[in-house]
Amino acid sequence: MKVEKDKPTLKNFPDRIGDPESYYKGVDLSNRVICRNVIVFERLDRKSLQQKAVANRMHHRYVLVRVLKTPGMVSIDGQGFHLDEGDALLITPYQFHHFIDLESDDLRWLIITFELEQGESLLAGLSYRRLYPGSQADALWLEIVKLWLDPVESRKPELLPILDRLLMRLHFKKMLEQPLASETQLAPQNEWIAQIEALIIKSVREGWTLNTVAQRAGISVRHLRDRFEKRMGISLRDYRSNYQFHVAVSLMRDSSSDMSSIAELCGFNSQSVFTRFIRRMSGRTPRELCQQVREGKDEWTTLVSKK
Repeated sequence: MKVEKDKPTLKNFPDRIGDPESYYKGVDLSNRVICRNVIVFERLDRKSLQQKAVANRMHHRYVLVRVLKTPGMVSIDGQGFHLDEGDALLITPYQFHHFIDLESDDLRWLIITFELEQGESLLAGLSYRRLYPGSQADALWLEIVKLWLDPVESRKPELLPILDRLLMRLHFKKMLEQPLASETQLAPQNEWIAQIEALIIKSVREGWTLNTVAQRAGISVRHLRDRFEKRMGISLRDYRSNYQFHVAVSLMRDSSSDMSSIAELCGFNSQSVFTRFIRRMSGRTPRELCQQVREGKDEWTTLVSKK
């Protein structure tokens, strides 16, 4: 039986493609983006978005966030980025991040996480910046989601080069845009949170207690705890512990760092207290955790996320 083939549609095809200037030198980019191990999911309510981020505590993967419904703010290492519907944000590995100031409990935030085989230098320019994908990039977002949901498993790997294209498009679009002077400028209602986050981060470096943080904020500790947890969806103490853990894991990636220096930089004057802290947060001793971080293993991340 003869199978009828679909005829190619050439309606919008160029009339002519000329000869290249060289048959040996073409379009190339040695450090182009190549993604691996892509996962796509969404968060549909405030509690899930905030608490899942806290449960993971640290991540060794890239996280690309797109707001489909309900604006909100993402805090990355103490810097706040307000995202409107349609905006996107790239969170790079080991960045301490949290989702706050969501305008409604009813939301839809699309999240794509992935590992990177190459292209780190290109994606570095997308960090700490709101991204405005545009209509051409929207088609790529949609294609990625459709392929992720495709019931035929063998088709799903097709999304890998599409995600590469999306990230490359975001990179080159960013290069053409004028820098935004107010990129990290917070709305007045978020200035208090930014102030407290800055004080918490400084408290780790300076060895302050939470009482000192409250004093410098000009309010009582009780008021600080209540107001902070209401706005952030996480207790003040847990937020500080998560940040200390973030600093510890980041420092452990450096093979020249010793445990005593890491403990001190995380705000611990006692090695035994630091050891108990790491055990509580990861279920590992500092040296066990350090070894796994340097080997690129993520079993400890899985263990922590189940706690």
